[in-house]
Amino acid sequence: MKNLNTLNMYETQVVDLHPLQHLYRLERISAYDACIIDISPLSKFTQLDSLYFRNNKITNKDTLQHHNNFSEYRLHDQEVPTTDELKFYNKILSIHSSHKQIRKIQAENRASKFRESMTLYREYVNLQLNEQIRALNMKIEIWAQFIQNSNADQ
Repeated sequence: MKNLNTLNMYETQVVDLHPLQHLYRLERISAYDACIIDISPLSKFTQLDSLYFRNNKITNKDTLQHHNNFSEYRLHDQEVPTTDELKFYNKILSIHSSHKQIRKIQAENRASKFRESMTLYREYVNLQLNEQIRALNMKIEIWAQFIQNSNADQ
């Protein structure tokens, strides 16, 4: 996904905005009753036109206040998460990144097993082909002997 016009987040417990950095374009964001850890990745978007947040818990919200391109910029009733909430949310985010690492390793293992099975399959096919070639060579030898014997009989 390269472009995303609008991102709406409603009643979301933990929002990690760092994956949005892979987008080329993001124009509008709305968030209601969400907990957003580190809003700073949004400062990358020059096309970000509208930002509307209400009743959220946000860290690093000051990073966006210097963004000049907003035609609409509203941060209503924002709170900073408590230390305990931040610890909890950071723990969830670290678990999420651990799961991402595990999935990456599993994908690498599947790819490795696939390559290994393809190698075994190629070896099997080569053995089958070699057997068929030997069988054909034997038939050719039998036919050659038959032809020699029939020529010798004449």
